[in-house]
Amino acid sequence: MNQTSVALVVLLLTPLTAACADDAPNRAPDAGQGGKVLVGVNYFAGWWESLPNKWHGNGWTVQEPDWRLQFPGRVPLLGSYNDQATMDREIAAAASHGVDFFLILWYFPRPESRTEEQAKLLNRGLENYLASPNAGLMHFAIEYCNAADFSATNDAEWNACLKMWVAAMKHPRYLRVDGRLVFKIHDADRFWKTHDRDLERCGRRLNELRDAVRTAGLGEMLIGGGVMSRTRINPAHPVAKLFDFTATYMSVPPVEPREAEYPFATLAQEARQARALHADDPIPWVPYLAAGWNPRPWTHPQADPHHRSFFTFPTRAEWMEELRAIKEDFRKYPRLGLPCSSGARQPVFTIYAWNEFGEGGIVAPTKGENDLKLEAIRSVFSSRSPSTGTSSK
Repeated sequence: MNQTSVALVVLLLTPLTAACADDAPNRAPDAGQGGKVLVGVNYFAGWWESLPNKWHGNGWTVQEPDWRLQFPGRVPLLGSYNDQATMDREIAAAASHGVDFFLILWYFPRPESRTEEQAKLLNRGLENYLASPNAGLMHFAIEYCNAADFSATNDAEWNACLKMWVAAMKHPRYLRVDGRLVFKIHDADRFWKTHDRDLERCGRRLNELRDAVRTAGLGEMLIGGGVMSRTRINPAHPVAKLFDFTATYMSVPPVEPREAEYPFATLAQEARQARALHADDPIPWVPYLAAGWNPRPWTHPQADPHHRSFFTFPTRAEWMEELRAIKEDFRKYPRLGLPCSSGARQPVFTIYAWNEFGEGGIVAPTKGENDLKLEAIRSVFSSRSPSTGTSSK
């Protein structure tokens, strides 16, 4: 981002902080009192033009036929690659339909590793958001995707992560709740194992992040750990001692793999049951919704005809039903969401996902669905006026 862009962002945009029930009078009350539910959508920047890429199989290393020819309905209308113009259009479309923030997956580019260049490509999502002239229309937060090949494993690597994260958190549209910066570690269990299941060592790492943020003058944080929807959290569980909240990126029901597709209702039920399961956890859980799970483009029937399970994509009515159900569940389960210093909760959930085109978690407008999922989000959660539509330029 050039200096002119930074200056325009800082001068023209007023930071907006999501607020909890007992905050200043001009801030949104708790959902149980009729307040706003924050809508987040996971953002995966895995779509680049150079080969190999994920439009040609799921290969980091292999080159296969472009699967968009076989699945034309999944082709995005706002741009097929994670470049700046695509991000600019995506922010405008999401914001105008009631999406409050992108939770952007970020991968550590380990120096001289085989995945360093891949991580740099994956991190274009964050870079493009920071540079976007539309950044002020909504918010963003970072989800550190600590998969095995992209995980910081020593002091030098962790410090490199801190430097990059803190720089991004200085942006005026970084998501805050109750005045605190929101940050998530994708896989809490892997974070635990990466640090030799040493509670003190894990805690030290997180405190180093908090200290770096304080030193930068950015205040306090809410740090979350990713868990699966069926993971039971009790007070003795490591995540309850380390994190401020838990959250789930995506969970697939443990159904028998088969070629025929299961109904979307089976996928949706997994998220509904999780809300009841985590309603009284010792630390808050941020719920999720699955926009879909159908990874046929990345499945190879010849090699393994029952490699994965598949679910139908939701109809408009089914998607609306799940959005309304989660909105109602924030009233039913008031301890879900992000914690406030007052003891209240900020209702917030994430949707899997904006652009998991290969796996089937898709909110972004596509040739097959157009704005279906976005229109439903706006209908249930936003009072904003309808936009003029999405652009396919």
